[in-house]
Amino acid sequence: MEGDKKRDMPDAAAQKGRLGKIEFLAMNNPVRRFFQRRVEFALFNEFLGSHSIDLAGKVILDAGCGSGYGTELIVKEYAPSRVIAFDLMPEQIALAQKRNPRIDFFVGDLTDIDLPDGSCDAVFIFGVLHHVPNWKDAVREVVRTLKPGGVLLIEEPPYGFTLAELEEGLRAAGLTMLASKRLLFRALRAYLWRK
Repeated sequence: MEGDKKRDMPDAAAQKGRLGKIEFLAMNNPVRRFFQRRVEFALFNEFLGSHSIDLAGKVILDAGCGSGYGTELIVKEYAPSRVIAFDLMPEQIALAQKRNPRIDFFVGDLTDIDLPDGSCDAVFIFGVLHHVPNWKDAVREVVRTLKPGGVLLIEEPPYGFTLAELEEGLRAAGLTMLASKRLLFRALRAYLWRK
């Protein structure tokens, strides 16, 4: 029962990572969905293909899933055995559950993920870390949930940290960079990392 309570109500400190009204709208619109489908997923597929990584039949975590559009793409693109997805904002989870009720969505905190160690083959993070004040704690938590050899696919803008700081934080958490590429007028960078 305690685990259920944790999934339903993140603590007050975690509320600091919530989106403002304008950013909430920006993340839930057709332009964002188009970019996610046509740019981010195309690049992630390129990264995976060039490293012969197949996510079919794997357990995939969508950390900070927002309204669940990326989660829906993960299911369609990779045919995983299981997808787990969470977001800090209950409003986003309500949208995600409506979009795909068969996915295990829950309200959660990226710095305290309610999953066992080594439970995921892959983790996707779509522009979420820069919202997390303790982003290095979030990185360590994501790495904890990855199986040895598991992969992290991440896209981030350099807000709240430089890209060099982000890369150093990912390395310090025990990951090895396999691929990276700047996108959207150099305002974002996408990565593939392996544990």
